[in-house]
Amino acid sequence: MTSSSKSGRSLVFPLALLALGLCACGGGEATPPAADGAGGSGGSPPAGTGATAGSGATASSGATASSGATASSGATASSGATGGSSASSVASGASSASTGGDPPDPPPPAPEDGPVGFASLNGGTTGGEGGMVVTVSDAESLLEAMAGTEPRVIQVSGTIELSGMNDVGSNKTIVGLGADAKIVGGGLYLYREKNVIIRNITFQDANEDAIGITTETTNVWIDHCTFMNAADGLLDIVRESSYVTVSWNVFRNHHKTILIGHSDAASADAGFLKVTLHHNWFDGTQTRHPSVRFGQVHVFNNYYLNNLSYGVASRMEADVVVEGNYFLNTWFPCRAGYADSEPGDIVERNNIIETNMPPPPSEDPNDPPPPATPVCETRGAAFDPAAMYSYAADPAEDVPALVMSYAGAGRI
Repeated sequence: MTSSSKSGRSLVFPLALLALGLCACGGGEATPPAADGAGGSGGSPPAGTGATAGSGATASSGATASSGATASSGATASSGATGGSSASSVASGASSASTGGDPPDPPPPAPEDGPVGFASLNGGTTGGEGGMVVTVSDAESLLEAMAGTEPRVIQVSGTIELSGMNDVGSNKTIVGLGADAKIVGGGLYLYREKNVIIRNITFQDANEDAIGITTETTNVWIDHCTFMNAADGLLDIVRESSYVTVSWNVFRNHHKTILIGHSDAASADAGFLKVTLHHNWFDGTQTRHPSVRFGQVHVFNNYYLNNLSYGVASRMEADVVVEGNYFLNTWFPCRAGYADSEPGDIVERNNIIETNMPPPPSEDPNDPPPPATPVCETRGAAFDPAAMYSYAADPAEDVPALVMSYAGAGRI
């Protein structure tokens, strides 16, 4: 294990720095009573700030709302940390009061013109680039704009109320205008589609999934969105879908967060479900961050806060790399196997695992009693993300401040 694990203290960092109506329910987790508001119970995020300028953050913050996303080059500046251990640089025993006031935000991440990770491969993910730009502010206009396969940049203005799952065609960019674009009551559904970008939108109170990616859908980039309160999952990626990047999003007030691979019996998923998750904030959500079957999944530079059940689960022939993440009060940060699923491979490196509260009682019967000191379970060799695409991982100690400052809707 190459992560740094410390329990029983608060921290300060140095100043400077998303099938034809079939349920992809995944099984395993029991659903507790709904959470009460955003965020998890107990504990506080670490005080302090993130990376210094030029830290190699892989954010996609540069595209403006009206332009949609531009071509994906499939590469960022440099290949990030791909192995080896690094000790935590967190200051021990310090107090936020010692900084003399609220610390400044970390410098913004470098702008990008496309996704980092798997969505940059397989021809890239450009969405509606080059197509007509339309602005929509009601459900009828949105559904009309999302139909078909012609390229289109769809700008969402204000709150749009939907119900159920609503089809999104290929070659679309769906991007919120400003900081208050919302889709409430229903979700977006990608079935055998390709090349879709969804950015800068708050998804709330979906009566099924917030976003469902299913059945051979490829090349999807979900970036700078906020997700909360869905009847099922916030984001499902299932049934031979692949080449997906999920970046700079906030997930909160939910139990089943991200499911990748819907069933232990879905062996056709082998060779698909290639997904990258980076710079997301899992704020008090309980399970599936993500839960993976069969896929190749790279989980790097995410902030896990008060996740009372588990962080990442590698199940049933999955290959998962967990790199440079910050886990605070997540008592099972990484699991090899879950519920009735056989374990998949899971490699972890350069993570920080911290607690500043006693272990709470679990609300999920699949969880054993929390350990006094949480650790990442590991198994096998998984895969090498750097052999597939270029990325630059931030140091784990910089992740909370970067993600809290720049992830979610309204931040691009």
